[in-house]
Amino acid sequence: MSHKTILLVDMNSFFASVHQAEDHSILNKPVIVGGNPNNKNKGMVLAASYEAKNKGIYTTMTMYKAVKKCPEAIVVTPDHLLYRKYSKKIMEFLRLIGPTEVASIDEAYVDITDRVKQGATPKSIGMYIQKTLWNKLKLGCSIGCSNTKTSAKMAADIKKPFGFVHLERQQFCSFFHPQQLSKLHGCGKKTEEKLNKHHILTIGDLAKADPLQLKMVIGIRGEMLQKIALGIGSDKVNAERVKGDKTIGKERTFTQPTVEMDVLMNLARNMIHVLCERLQEKKIRAGTISIVYKIKRDEGSHSKSMTLQEATSDPDLIYSVVEKLYDKHLHEVPLWLFGVRFSNFKDSQYVQLSFF
Repeated sequence: MSHKTILLVDMNSFFASVHQAEDHSILNKPVIVGGNPNNKNKGMVLAASYEAKNKGIYTTMTMYKAVKKCPEAIVVTPDHLLYRKYSKKIMEFLRLIGPTEVASIDEAYVDITDRVKQGATPKSIGMYIQKTLWNKLKLGCSIGCSNTKTSAKMAADIKKPFGFVHLERQQFCSFFHPQQLSKLHGCGKKTEEKLNKHHILTIGDLAKADPLQLKMVIGIRGEMLQKIALGIGSDKVNAERVKGDKTIGKERTFTQPTVEMDVLMNLARNMIHVLCERLQEKKIRAGTISIVYKIKRDEGSHSKSMTLQEATSDPDLIYSVVEKLYDKHLHEVPLWLFGVRFSNFKDSQYVQLSFF
């Protein structure tokens, strides 16, 4: 079996950092991305620079609380076109290093196996990526390195910002096995609570648990999570990942349930702009619009959908659909999670035919 070397490049506080990169006068200052164009004190925090995070600001905090907690913060309204522009530059650069799988707007897996075989060390490649992105774009990133994608992702979370952590499988197990299940990628709070009730408290406990017991407790996900705990997983970096998506979506989990329509609709508008840019890049339109939500923290998510007569990529039209769905089904309902999802895609070049 061939041994792969995979990097997970995770941009540090990406949205806030992009604004700092555009305006060097706000470098190393607390920056909050959020609010709305008419009133920066309304809505919620979409992102915060590390300087703002160090002052106690966190994503999904209300802007009113954030500005009160950190009055010296520089508040900027979201600019999703700008974020996509920077993301495109980053991904184009990473593709020069090796096969690159775009995981999200600010994360990518890079297969550096061939470069390592040619004599380069993973650390030298990681340092080169960090140095180049900083020198060229003034953007920082944290990098995890391992033999599987999931292990690389978990390694990247160990040291932020500007970290580089390389863990081979044995080192991965030594580092993570004593840690709580919440540190395991893919293990949510509900799953952790179920496992805790059966005295599986750490990642190491999960790694050595009886597979049959795991299946009885959490179903078929038990096998998948146990493999991750053992440092086993996919090492296939799929450079074509963005193609063929059946759904695309974004969602946000809250620390406390919220009923504030202004906050939720401001969040929805930001999500819709990001998703519509993806539609336009792929030259597709969405035929079905859904809102995703959780009423109870420890239960699964639900959705309500509307299928349009004609597929669209118009953010204003989609926003009006989301607003109607929210008004009809969720008005004044406390939500732990809220999101927007598109599906039922049509190629843009064929949409005009429906006119006839």
